[in-house]
Amino acid sequence: MSKVIQYFIAIFLVFMTIVPFAWAIYASFVAHDVALNVVPVPKGALGLENYRFMLTQGSIGHWYLNSIVVTGSITLANLLVNSMAGYALARTKMPGGRVMFFITLGLMMVPAQVLYIPVYIIVIHLGWMNSYWALIVPFLANPFGIFLMHQFFKVFPRELEEAAVVDGLSTPGIFFRIALPLAGPAMIAQAIFLFVWNWNNFPFPSIVEASPNMYTLPVAIYQMTHTTYSNEIAKSMAGIVLSMIPVIIIYFILQRRFVEGISQTGIKG
Repeated sequence: MSKVIQYFIAIFLVFMTIVPFAWAIYASFVAHDVALNVVPVPKGALGLENYRFMLTQGSIGHWYLNSIVVTGSITLANLLVNSMAGYALARTKMPGGRVMFFITLGLMMVPAQVLYIPVYIIVIHLGWMNSYWALIVPFLANPFGIFLMHQFFKVFPRELEEAAVVDGLSTPGIFFRIALPLAGPAMIAQAIFLFVWNWNNFPFPSIVEASPNMYTLPVAIYQMTHTTYSNEIAKSMAGIVLSMIPVIIIYFILQRRFVEGISQTGIKG
């Protein structure tokens, strides 16, 4: 009976997760928002008009490129910075190291929205408005990524480091030649988290990027489908489905390593 209850709960949670996703795909094919409230859907109400609109009425290729440049740069920089910080906090003895780790944990609990105003002021003073710098530099490190790598390196075998010291490697050499290559699963788990978060990031890019040439995909979709007096839900859903494609592809390619990385870093969900 306990197994039956567990399966029932699992099926219910999967259902609750899939239904909004399935509705978004369905709504993206509905020609008019009015038809979303009609069951069954009127004849001729389904089609590809929303996708044609998203692909032809704007520079979606350029916006895709902006999102790829911004998200890719942030992800690659975080993989290096977060890994170095996590390794230093987990394996090196430094004054105040424990305090810095708890500060990192505290930063994880601070809502990102709290930082938007001070970061926005800094961006203005640096003259970075409407540039890649404003979208990339404030996110070059991530407290959760540091914590994730700290958990991985905390259980990293010390025997490997001791053998590397005997072979004459310095601390940077041990990190780059021994620890980092073996941290692949944790790096992949971190990369997926970072890619998804930054690919879907909307509030901050919408604040610092006023030029259509610098829009990332979420901002561009919003600007194309929302006006002062109306919101075109069906067209928004088409844009959202198009924006989900890279995330879905990356997740399915790295899914096995992602699960392995989560298990090795001790994160339970």
